[in-house]
Amino acid sequence: MQKRKDTLVAQLGTVNLTFNKTVTDEYDLLGCCCYFGTHGGLTTAAKEISGNDVHVYYGDTRDRDKIEIRTLADEVRRVVRSKLLNPKWIEGMKRHGYKGAGDISKRIGRVYGWEATTQEVDDWIFDDIARTFVLDKEMREFFEENNPWALEEVGRRLLEAYERGLWDADDEVIKGLKSAYLEMEGWIEEKMGDVKGDFQGGAIDVMPIEDFKVLNAKVKEMQKGE
Repeated sequence: MQKRKDTLVAQLGTVNLTFNKTVTDEYDLLGCCCYFGTHGGLTTAAKEISGNDVHVYYGDTRDRDKIEIRTLADEVRRVVRSKLLNPKWIEGMKRHGYKGAGDISKRIGRVYGWEATTQEVDDWIFDDIARTFVLDKEMREFFEENNPWALEEVGRRLLEAYERGLWDADDEVIKGLKSAYLEMEGWIEEKMGDVKGDFQGGAIDVMPIEDFKVLNAKVKEMQKGE
C-alpha cells in the first residue's frame, strides 16, 4: 500500500498540466461534484507536491469538425454564461419548483468547488451569482416559496468563499449578501417552528490544515492498536 502511495506521489510531482474534455452539452463541469473532486483535486495535489504552478485545460469535442482546447477558466465562463446565469435556463429550472431550486444550488456549490481546488473562477462570476439568485427580490421569493434551504446553502457557500479569500467580492454585493442571509435564516426558523427532540440538519466547518495533521496522527495511533 505504501509503495503504491509513493508511486502516485512521485508521478504527481512531475505533473505540469491537467486535462479533461466535454463531448456534449448534456454534461458539463458543473453537472456533478465528481468533476472538481477528481480533476480539481488532482490539480491541487500536483501543485502541493511539486511546488509548481499547474496549468488546467479543457477540451471540447462536441463538434468533431471543430475540436477546441481552452483553459479551465474559459470553460467555466462558457458554462456559467450558457446555463447557470442564462435567464432561459433559470426559467426552465424554476418550472421544476423544489427540484429546480435544489439543482441551481448544487451547480453553484460546484462553482465554489472549482474555485477551492483550482482558483480558476473569476470574481465577477461569484458577484453575478449573488446578484442573480440572492439579491434579486423575485428570485428570493421563488426560493422562499419552493425551497428556502437551497438558497440558504447558496448564501452559506458564497459567504464561505468570501471568508476563505476565494472571492474578492464587490463591496455592495457582500453587504447585500450578508443582509439577505439573515433574512434566509428567519425564513427557515419560521418554517421549522419549535424544534423538540432530535433534529437532523447540516453545517459546514472550515478547518485549518493544522487540524488535519492532528487528526491524521490520531488515526495512525488507532491503526497501530488494531
